[in-house]
Amino acid sequence: MSTTLNANPASHAGSHTGAAGQRPPHMATRLAHGLLAVRNEDGSVTLEMAQPLTLQAEELEDLVTDLAGLRAELDPPYPLDCPPLCALEPCYTPRHWVACDPLTGKILLFLRHHLFGWLGIVQTPEASLEMLKSVAVEMKKLELSERSPGQGLH
Repeated sequence: MSTTLNANPASHAGSHTGAAGQRPPHMATRLAHGLLAVRNEDGSVTLEMAQPLTLQAEELEDLVTDLAGLRAELDPPYPLDCPPLCALEPCYTPRHWVACDPLTGKILLFLRHHLFGWLGIVQTPEASLEMLKSVAVEMKKLELSERSPGQGLH
């Protein structure tokens, strides 16, 4: 959905001025519905639009997808480790769909998050088995904590 183009930095508010008054070129990405994302020297992104946007659910989803793709390219990258649970927006009992892709030999896992819609994960059978083992370990902890309420979860 998004396209990358060279932007004329003189037209962008907040651009940094280089030596001799010349502004360095910025990379701009046209997102869904005409929104322009300009990458700044400091690693931030400036979002510009020509006019106010009124979006239906599907159109907003397109824009969220484009913004998520833009975020994935920025520094700092997403952390490899899971953040503390209090920092997450959990999705309780999500719908899910699992299948094997016979062409690639990968496992396809789709989870429906209440904020982000369907999230797709493709992984090896070995990684899927590791995930199942992790879930089994956590289920065992719950079972033990129910037998001994004083123990609690750690």
